Amino acid sequence: MRNSPKLCVAFLIMVLLFGPSHGLPPFWPRTDLTMTNNLGGPVLTVHCKSKDNDLGVHMVAAKTDYHFSFQPNIWKTTLFFCSFQWNNQVKRFDIFDAPRDQDDGYKFNWTIKPDGPCKLGKKVKCFPWK
Repeated sequence: MRNSPKLCVAFLIMVLLFGPSHGLPPFWPRTDLTMTNNLGGPVLTVHCKSKDNDLGVHMVAAKTDYHFSFQPNIWKTTLFFCSFQWNNQVKRFDIFDAPRDQDDGYKFNWTIKPDGPCKLGKKVKCFPWK
């Protein structure tokens, strides 16, 4: 029995789409995200989540980083939202929003400041707190 070209193409697509969940290398790289506490002194408490993942609560000392990586989906709907707490303040921000960020590469460096987070890179883009 001969394999049809359509069957081979369908199999290849399935391997590429679902391979990452079975330990196979994905056809697009993981996204790395780093946040640096630049509040000027206090410890920053960070709690990030997506629809599917709760990354837990992390304490980030001044001038140090919190880092995580993830595999964005192919539909450009991946969203990681975080709460940031220091002193008596609680702020929220979407630290990765695929429609906004995915075309900017796979490595994101953020500095967290009292007036809002700033995405570093060729152009620094700062955002107000929500």
